[in-house]
Parts: sequence; structure tokens; C-alpha cells
Amino acid sequence: MMPSLLPLLLLLLLGSTPAVQPAPPTCYSRMLSLSREITGDFQSLQATEPSELCVRYLPRLYLDIHNYCVLAKLRDFVASPQCWKVAQVDALKDKVRKLYTIMNSFCRRDLVFLSDDCNALEYPIPVTTILPDRQG
Repeated sequence: MMPSLLPLLLLLLLGSTPAVQPAPPTCYSRMLSLSREITGDFQSLQATEPSELCVRYLPRLYLDIHNYCVLAKLRDFVASPQCWKVAQVDALKDKVRKLYTIMNSFCRRDLVFLSDDCNALEYPIPVTTILPDRQG
């Protein structure tokens, strides 16, 4: 009778093991993912609602959380005029406000600014994936 209980016991033990949960997001990873999400949402908004005047006059949102000027950029965007006809703008402003709060309050000590070039947030340099030929 003992050998027939062994497979049942193994099945019971294997089925009851807790699943491994991924580590919770860090402040940095949360800021980075939210800034990318905001940038993507802004680009999508410009593509889908280009005829709305209020969308055309919104400040540009190219976010780099390593650039000190990003805090002013976020403040300017939230303070920009309301877009009553476009609900996506209000949702985007809520995300921007959330990122500003995270960066300025909760994760302030985790931030490391590598630049203070405000023009880089207005006219970002496109990222290339082609490596230079290193012939010596």
C-alpha cells in the first residue's frame, strides 16, 4: 500500500509549491517605465488627434529621467491649457502628474541626473543602432 501513496504524495507536494513572484518594481524601474509609457502615449496622441488645436499646442514630451530639465518639462505639461474635447490629454496629464510626484517625492534620493541639457528634451537626438567601424 505504501508504494501507491508515494506518487499521490509527490503530486500533492508538487502542486502545492508556491509560484515564485518577480521582485517588485524599484523606484528607478517605475520611473523609467512610466516615462516611456508617457512618451509613447504622447506620440500616439499626436498621431490620432493632429487636427485638434489643443493637441498641436501641447508642450513636447520627450522624456529622459536622467536629464534634470525633465522636472520642469513635466510641470509645464501639466500646467498647459486644458483640452476639453480630447479625453486622452487628461489621462496623459494624470500620468505626467504621477511621474512628477514619484520623481519629486517618493524616489527623489534614487535619481541621478546625468545631464541638464534642456534642448535635448525639445529636440532629442535619434538613437542609432549602427556601431561605428573600428578599424585600427
